Amino acid sequence: MAKRKHQKRSINTGRKAVINTQIPMGTTMLDILIPVHRRFDLLAQCLDAIPKAAGDTKYRLIIFDNGSPREEADIFYVQRQDPNLKLFRSEHNLGFPKACNIAFNQGSSPLVFFLNSDVILEPDSLPKLIKEFNDPKIGVVGMKLVFPEYTDLPQDQHMRPAGKIQHIGLASNVHGDFIHIFIGWSKDHPKVNAVRDVYAVTGAALMTRRSLFTKKGKFQEIYGLGSWEGIDYCLTVRKMGYNAIVVPEAVGVHHTGATAQKYNLGYPLQENKLVFMQRWARELDHTEINHW
Repeated sequence: MAKRKHQKRSINTGRKAVINTQIPMGTTMLDILIPVHRRFDLLAQCLDAIPKAAGDTKYRLIIFDNGSPREEADIFYVQRQDPNLKLFRSEHNLGFPKACNIAFNQGSSPLVFFLNSDVILEPDSLPKLIKEFNDPKIGVVGMKLVFPEYTDLPQDQHMRPAGKIQHIGLASNVHGDFIHIFIGWSKDHPKVNAVRDVYAVTGAALMTRRSLFTKKGKFQEIYGLGSWEGIDYCLTVRKMGYNAIVVPEAVGVHHTGATAQKYNLGYPLQENKLVFMQRWARELDHTEINHW
């Protein structure tokens, strides 16, 4: 297969330069932003699913490679012949929030979709999310995510139960913890599919308005490698007077923890919870009871 020629441009990330594969800036409705660190097997599945998931939606795909080993990454990216794809790369892992912010800066579409590289979308899922933004009160839209039927990670009835709910929205409890409501339930359960208005959605599959993300100041990079930045964003958008919802009809399969466990990446969950609580403790609503 002939190698695609890359036009390169340096961008200041505060560390090493990243590399940009230029594409014409045509009119698109949606920028799909995917930060990735290795696990190219799942990234391939993620990318292959996007055209059917998008349907007739005009989109631009922006990947930020967050410190994958150079040779390993080169082998993968040289095989991707997608004219809608822009690729940015860092020599170091800059963390999920910063990677998303850099990718966001390279787009221009009115809607943006932050998508984990370990989420495989089902057909026609993106138009179901996009149509919700016809309501001017909607600021954030999430989707139903289910655990995979098969995975190379530990899996049983308590951990990644096959085909069951991984995410259909987040609620908070009296301790300030955020809980995936109905986690482990059947994806077809009537209560699961009745969920719409939620307190927050996961950053693994989060769609929002470009204007809001800009006004809010993007993801808070104080969260370092990542975790809690998506909840922080949802609460900020709600504070601005917009709603966060999920669309159960839009579905993806989430191989949750695939990268972290395989490469032994330690995300600062407790440290970031303390950061989050310092920012939000006095403003939290205890919503868990409303969903059970």
